[in-house]
Amino acid sequence: MKADGLLAMLDRWGRAALPGAVLLFFVLMTLAPLRAPYLSDALPLLPALVVFQFSLATPERLPGPLLLVMGVLLDLLLGGPGAPVGVSALGFVLIRASVVANRRYLVGVPFLFQWFGFCLLALGFVVLVWGFTTLWTWTAIDPVPAMIQYVVVAVIYPLLAPLLARVRARDPLNVPDASRGTARPGETTS
Repeated sequence: MKADGLLAMLDRWGRAALPGAVLLFFVLMTLAPLRAPYLSDALPLLPALVVFQFSLATPERLPGPLLLVMGVLLDLLLGGPGAPVGVSALGFVLIRASVVANRRYLVGVPFLFQWFGFCLLALGFVVLVWGFTTLWTWTAIDPVPAMIQYVVVAVIYPLLAPLLARVRARDPLNVPDASRGTARPGETTS
């Protein structure tokens, strides 16, 4: 195998594995013992931010089975005894489906619109997890910690979203079209 062919193959594999690896990193980061008072409260929603960001650019690199595995892993890591397993997986799949269905409104628009879209989806994710946990445990769970978690991740989004956009720098949203810049000097298009 030629070196060029090997490098191209490694590049393809790396780009295909990147969204899953970043999602796994953020799922595992939810267990990080941070000493910041409100930042540690937002950690369970950071994987939802990753799903949103990568669904904007290349949703095919976040297939449903990967989202299911990562969601179940997140639920197993964060949930205590009796906590519902699979709610985060359902939330991840719904976030991805919502972004794919509304990509024309979320791609190529000002950052503020993407932030608003993420805030709406994150609110739905928080309500989904809180509601299923309340029904599953059949106890009244205080919604205030979930809403604090939501507010903190909504505030953190403008800090992390540009970083995640840079991580996916070779994805189609960040690479100019092949047809741009191909005209020779003096050529015009009709």
